[in-house]
Amino acid sequence: MPLCLIRHTRVAAPAGLCYGQLDVPLADTFAEETQAVRETLAHQFPAGLPPIWSSPSLRCRSLAEALDAPFRLDPRLRELNFGDWEGRTWAGLDSPEARHWGDNWQTAAPPQGESLPELLQRLRNFLAEIDSRDALLITHAGPIRALHHLLLGEALEMAFRRPVGYGELLCL
Repeated sequence: MPLCLIRHTRVAAPAGLCYGQLDVPLADTFAEETQAVRETLAHQFPAGLPPIWSSPSLRCRSLAEALDAPFRLDPRLRELNFGDWEGRTWAGLDSPEARHWGDNWQTAAPPQGESLPELLQRLRNFLAEIDSRDALLITHAGPIRALHHLLLGEALEMAFRRPVGYGELLCL
């Protein structure tokens, strides 16, 4: 079986909010979106789901719980930590630090946050501990894009331009 990735469902956060590891509430559409994910998974895995791992973030953990299947939480599947920027709007982050991060996103970290190389390393560590070709990961857009880079060799610029829809299933 391939390694499959699901992004969490929609959240009820204001547009433009920086919420990497910040727990934000789920959107009112959670039940409908979860049903759509269940149907997609039933079609993709008619013989049953592979082992499931989930980010412990509320938005991922809630989806994992709604699947009514055993799962394990792993903090290495969390979104990038934006440190001091968590809970602020992107528009309100006009500062030298923000401009430096924007110009050097492949190596720089937000203040008190995490760099992309740190995210990539925690995902490498996670993959080294699982059978990465027989798993379903419930995670975030950042780790999904990073896994495209790590597992498929996609250039970071391409991987991080990749659209990843809420509740979308991607199998690598």
